[in-house]
Parts: sequence; structure tokens; C-alpha cells
Amino acid sequence: MNSKTKKKKIKFKKGFKIGVLVFLLVIIILSTTIYLLTPVSSSTKKEIVTIESGTSTKEIATILKNKKLIKSKTFFAIYSKIKKAKYYAASYEISPNMSLNEIINELQTTGTNINEVTITIKEGQNMRQIAKLISENTSIKYDDIIKKTKEKKYLDKLIDKYWFIEKDITNDNLYYNLEGYLFPDTYQINKKETNIENVFEVLLNQMDQVLSEYKKDIKKSGYNIHKLLTLASVTQSEGYNEDDFKNIASVFYNRMKDDMPLGSCVTSYYGVKKEMTEALTNSDINNQNAYNTRGNNPALFPIGPISAPGKKAIEAVVKPIKTNYYYFVSDKNHKLYFTKTLKEHEQTINKLEQEGLWLQW
Repeated sequence: MNSKTKKKKIKFKKGFKIGVLVFLLVIIILSTTIYLLTPVSSSTKKEIVTIESGTSTKEIATILKNKKLIKSKTFFAIYSKIKKAKYYAASYEISPNMSLNEIINELQTTGTNINEVTITIKEGQNMRQIAKLISENTSIKYDDIIKKTKEKKYLDKLIDKYWFIEKDITNDNLYYNLEGYLFPDTYQINKKETNIENVFEVLLNQMDQVLSEYKKDIKKSGYNIHKLLTLASVTQSEGYNEDDFKNIASVFYNRMKDDMPLGSCVTSYYGVKKEMTEALTNSDINNQNAYNTRGNNPALFPIGPISAPGKKAIEAVVKPIKTNYYYFVSDKNHKLYFTKTLKEHEQTINKLEQEGLWLQW
């Protein structure tokens, strides 16, 4: 064998070894990459991952590794750079059974704004309850919320801004001047919010949207919006469902037509600032105030709303049905009984008492 042949063999062996090494290296890199891209485990348990504003990719990697959601911090950082990933300040739900690609894709969505909180104002809640809910979920103090509802300069500004808000809300005898005007719904509110005007604006805008659907009906009714919202709030607080609201509103319209007090139990509660879970005394029922439509010397009609009426209660009032009902009573199962005369009303109460279904207010 000559020297040239030997040299060729040596070069071939070297080339072969290098080729094998490169091949093995590629296999190792591919295997490692595949391994690092696969889920940490099969667990579906979700972990909350919160990314604050200004958090670096390396810091995000550390958060994910500490929560055992990724296999390698370094690989996460490198892979994020390769994918040109942009992460947002938000909260995310990530589970160990998600692949790295799925995690990175999820972290590039808007997620849940960590500064936002979901607040649900329920139909029939009053201003005290709404103020408590807002104060517990934001930086705004309860007393500041209540105070704002009585601030004349602010109320005048609202009268100028919203078509459905009139001078009625400036009456000094109102307990809470924006009662009944804040629409009950689910809202996303900034939990760091310090200005109650911003929160009220969101709720008032929603009421604007709802009432705008009924502008023709409101005009046709012959009543101003304050009175309609007052009636809707009492209807809301007395009833349990859409059919109840329609019949209750018809009762109140019939009584109003004959100059009779509404005779509503819920106005007695509101008049003495008691919640519906508390017991009413005879003194409470006979308390003379601008809201109470029961007792020895009742008001014919409340001076203002007593709660936040929902859309169905508002619709029952602005698009009323006609009945001959003048009375109604509720049993312990929240079933309402409507009657035309006082005699029928009293007979219904006696029957419910005998059956153990009478709901004593």
C-alpha cells in the first residue's frame, strides 16, 4: 500500500468519525429539544402565573421553573428569543400538561389584567350594598362613595351629561341620590381605582344604554324617568321573576290611578334603612318617612328608588300590562298571589297561615 492510499484511508476515517460525531450531536440536540418542548407532566392542575409590568424573559422563566411548569429556564429564554415572543403584564392559568409552545403562546395573549377585578352588582341591591361591594374591591373608601352620591356639584354635572337624569336627584330628602340609577350588571373595574366618578360613569353608561331602548315607551307613559325608576326599583325588590314583575307593576299602576299608597313592604324596610334579612317592627312599619308606603300615615309614593332595578323590572314598568289586581302577597316559597279586592287578599293570607306558608314581613 503506497503513501497516497494510506493518506486517503486516514482522511476517510477522520471524516467518518467527524460525520458520526456530528450525527450523534444532531441526534442529541434534537432529542434534547424535543424533550424540553414536551410537557413537564400529565397533570392538568392549573397554576396561576402572574407577570408584572417590566418582568424580563429570564424572570418569567424563573417563575415558570419554580412552579414546575417548564424543564429548563435557559431553554425557555433561548426558545422565546427564537420565536420573538412578546409577553404581557397579566395573570395566566398554566398547567404542567402544556407543551412549551402552548405555554409561550398562552403568555403572548392578553390574559387577565392583574389590575382588574370583576364586580357583579345584583338586581335589587341598594346603594349601601353597592358601595360596600365597590369599596371591598377597589381603593375607594365606603364613606367617600356615599358622600359622592350627595355632592351637588357632581350631581349637576350628571344632569347636564345624561338625558335620563333630572333635577329629582338633587332632592335633599333622598337617602342616596344615585339610588336606582346605577345599572346592575357584571363589570371589570380597576382595583387600584381611586376615583369613584370613573366607576359611576361605567354604571351610568350602562343604564343609559338600557333606557335608550325604551325612549318611546318612557315618553308614552306620561311619567318622568325618576318616577319610573322608583317604581321599577320597588317592583324589582318585591318580585322574583319576569312574570312577577309584570303583575306587580300592574298592581302599583292600579293603586296609583286610584290615589292609593303602593302599600309595599320593601319601602318600609328602605325607609328605616333595614336590610330585607332583618325583622320589621310595628314601629318600623308606621315610621313616617319619604319612602314608606305602609303604616298609619303612609306616603302615596316613595320619594325615589330603593334599589337597582334590572332590565326586566324596568321593562315591566315602561311597558305595563293591564290587570284588575290591587293586592299581592308572597308565601315562604317565593310564590306570589294576586287578588282584586281586600277581602280576597285577606282570605289568601288566612289560607297561607293555615297551610304554614304565610311569609310574615
